[in-house]
Amino acid sequence: MQQTLKLRGLRFLITLIPLGLALLHALGFVPTDALHQIDNQAYDVRLRASMPGTFESRVVIVDIDRASLAAVGPWPWPREQLATLVDALFEQQGIAVLGFDIVFPQPDPQAGGDALMAEALRDREVVLGYFFSNEPAARSSGVLPAPVLSADVLRGHPVRITQWDAVESNIPALAEAAPHAGAFNALPDKDGVVRSLPLLAEYQGRAYESLALAMFRRVLGLPPVEPGFASGLMMSRRFSGLESLRLQHDGQTIAIPVDERVSALVPFRGRGGPEGGSFAYVSAAEVLSGRLAPEQLRGKIVLLGTTAPELQDLRLTPVGADYPGVETHANLITGLLDGHLPVKPDYALGYELVVLVVSGLLLACALPRLGLWPGAALGLAVLLAVSGLNTWLHLRHGLVLPLAATALMVVTATLLGLASARLRRLLDQDTSSSPPLNPAALRAVYGVDRIATEQERQRQPDLAWQEIDRLRVTPDDAPTVLYTPLGSAHDLPANVRDELRLWQQALRTWRAQDWDACDVHLLNLQRLNAKKVLYRLYAQRVASRRRLPLDPAWDGATPIETLQAPQPGTGAAGHTKPNSP
Repeated sequence: MQQTLKLRGLRFLITLIPLGLALLHALGFVPTDALHQIDNQAYDVRLRASMPGTFESRVVIVDIDRASLAAVGPWPWPREQLATLVDALFEQQGIAVLGFDIVFPQPDPQAGGDALMAEALRDREVVLGYFFSNEPAARSSGVLPAPVLSADVLRGHPVRITQWDAVESNIPALAEAAPHAGAFNALPDKDGVVRSLPLLAEYQGRAYESLALAMFRRVLGLPPVEPGFASGLMMSRRFSGLESLRLQHDGQTIAIPVDERVSALVPFRGRGGPEGGSFAYVSAAEVLSGRLAPEQLRGKIVLLGTTAPELQDLRLTPVGADYPGVETHANLITGLLDGHLPVKPDYALGYELVVLVVSGLLLACALPRLGLWPGAALGLAVLLAVSGLNTWLHLRHGLVLPLAATALMVVTATLLGLASARLRRLLDQDTSSSPPLNPAALRAVYGVDRIATEQERQRQPDLAWQEIDRLRVTPDDAPTVLYTPLGSAHDLPANVRDELRLWQQALRTWRAQDWDACDVHLLNLQRLNAKKVLYRLYAQRVASRRRLPLDPAWDGATPIETLQAPQPGTGAAGHTKPNSP
């Protein structure tokens, strides 16, 4: 039993190794990029599986496509043409808000073009675009809009807004006419995939909003942005401390969840592009030429962008490559309007730690007690349980929670547990072939010419068999019954039959712990067959057991580690006889 407990303890500790490593990863002490990448890929699969694939009518993309470039000319277009486009969208189409996924950093070469463009923008629901850069050679230009948060508001909190060194914004004339603007930067993950867009960007100690957030606020009437700080002991060491951005609208608080980079996951609706079916794409050339019927876009939120490959605004996303950058903003605006964004909550670390500890300890405690197939079934059940819970929280509640470390821990712990169980069986098999279980050694211990098991006895029913012991190889295993043949069952002499009946009575009293009766039977047996080593062996065992208290759980089996030959010169009841002269 003690040996079994030691083996179980060792298997318990071995199974805990993957749990310890997974906890170090989750706590950020030894972060593993490969696991983060697996989590990202799992997110991509779920995103593609859960995309609604439905048409969104509130947001429309006016596309500077190849047909528009062919009709109007290469980009950049004259500002007079763009002013005409803006006028047509507001006056003929009656749009609600216009956002630019383009920037105007240089004056128009044609005289008067900037003035016409500024007049078209003035006093209208317009959000200009601009972008930040960290390129070493980048130089700042243009005029930024007013920041939405100052450093004072964020002071004392571990907010990690992405910092930028340079900005390319719009010329003063346009920025003055349309003072509201948003950055259209994307922050690809390490694999180059754009899964989220930053809602805030930090430049020279001030926080500026993104294009999607600026357009959403414009729709709501430009409510101020308030920080929603995270709280809780289980917040990730990588988390920024900013849980959400909050807007007050119609007496209610709109909380926009953000991740550690103060970004929002893009709720992609479909494959993307004019043929993707998620958003209506209208060619800018159709609007300029008047081919688009009036009022077709009334009340719509319009984004002006491009799908033309030569203008290089195509991105790698979870739903496909060459995804129009303007449609990523359209998806995010739609998610903001619906109040439904996938979110990496601030308690993601707490969730991961709880799932890791519960599943890891369950495996560590249960696997050492289970065999190969039950252990494999338990590991599979735990893996399916943690994966199913994670998937359900994602699909039902939009929670993006880590899974890779837990899944890897479960698989590794299960494999180690099964490997240690297999090693134990190999060790047991090795022990079973050690000298005490060697047939020659057993014959010497019991003083017989042949040792047989139950299976061998059943294969030879014509022989008379004498049970000599029940040997327990390991504490958890059932005892192995050992026999020795006495001769043909049909021709067995009468004195041997009497000796066999008396021996069976001795075994019954031995297993009943009736030491006095057993001594009497063994004394009579030694008188019948004084040379039989077996009787002298049991006489010594009776003498040893007399010194111990009765054991209610005892079944009379002999542990393998206690097996030894009888001492010479011992009498019937284990009393030492005088040496012969």
